[in-house]
Amino acid sequence: MLVSKALAVKIGAGVAAATIAASGAAAANGATAHAAKTRTPTTLVATAGPGHIRHHRYPHTVAWIKGHLTSNTTPAGQVSGARVFLKREGRRGHWYVVQIRRTGRFGNVFFRVHGLRRGASFKLVFRGNRNFARSKSNVITIAPVTASR
Repeated sequence: MLVSKALAVKIGAGVAAATIAASGAAAANGATAHAAKTRTPTTLVATAGPGHIRHHRYPHTVAWIKGHLTSNTTPAGQVSGARVFLKREGRRGHWYVVQIRRTGRFGNVFFRVHGLRRGASFKLVFRGNRNFARSKSNVITIAPVTASR
């Protein structure tokens, strides 16, 4: 089949334009698909209330750990409704989850913990979500129970 030179140039130009348009659209879609939204940084602070000793058959310490999750960009700075994990230090430095709670309206979360005879170390962890970055608190240590009655 014989094709004139002018027709071949028109077909070639059309194919080139279509290729450039398709690759440009693909590049634009790829650039927008990989543009990750930056998460707002958060701060998680843990404090422990004074523990009291319960004298039963086996004495133990009961204490409250309070966490406060904040962010600089939210109104009033609190992050509400976020899941916070209470982790306890086990043997050989391994941390494991013992309780999970959601923050309240003002970014506070409370955990009731038992520190046994040897004492215990705890920390709070916020794993982050779609809008807020992850954070973890300082380590809280509950002193061991003395055996005096």
